[in-house]
Amino acid sequence: ITIILKSWRQCADQQLYQAELDNVPAAFADGSVWSGERRGHRVLMVRTESPGQHAEIRAAHIATLMVVRQSGRSLSLSIRSPRGIIEAFDPDHDLQLCMWGCPASQRINTLSPPALNSLAEAAIRAEAHCSALLPTQDVYFHACVFDLITSGDLNSSTAAVNALQDARNMISNGQGIHLLPVAAAGRARLQLLLLLLSILGILGGA
Repeated sequence: ITIILKSWRQCADQQLYQAELDNVPAAFADGSVWSGERRGHRVLMVRTESPGQHAEIRAAHIATLMVVRQSGRSLSLSIRSPRGIIEAFDPDHDLQLCMWGCPASQRINTLSPPALNSLAEAAIRAEAHCSALLPTQDVYFHACVFDLITSGDLNSSTAAVNALQDARNMISNGQGIHLLPVAAAGRARLQLLLLLLSILGILGGA
């Protein structure tokens, strides 16, 4: 994950933050942990609660908070920023949030999909595991189930748990934390997931 914070007037110089698996530093690329001052307060600052696994980057001048975490063998990024800041840019601007796709190890193999019976069993186990960690069946729960089914790694469930914790820390309105899916819950979720994976298998074999 690479974060570029542009210079701002005379208060803060441009800063670069970079994180890799097993290396989530609590400092910018130049080794500093803060940059710039405005009215006696630091403009940019990096801190951590778990060295090497977590970093919190605050950009006070744009009221933005970014949290980088390592969960299992994945990196995650959570951002809280005012709507005015987010909507101030369009696709023509450079240095915006970019996504280069999933690592090869985390892609679904559509050419050799698993048998439906094994998928059903994996989905049931995943739902049971995620229900113990995330009792509310919201988007975090569904992300947890999907990660477990596709990876087969129980440690992958920590990504959804950490994402929910970041949301709790970032969103003051408790009603907005649990993002509920539009469709009804129940066995329909499992059937839909199996259908989607089956379609992927059909497309991959075509």
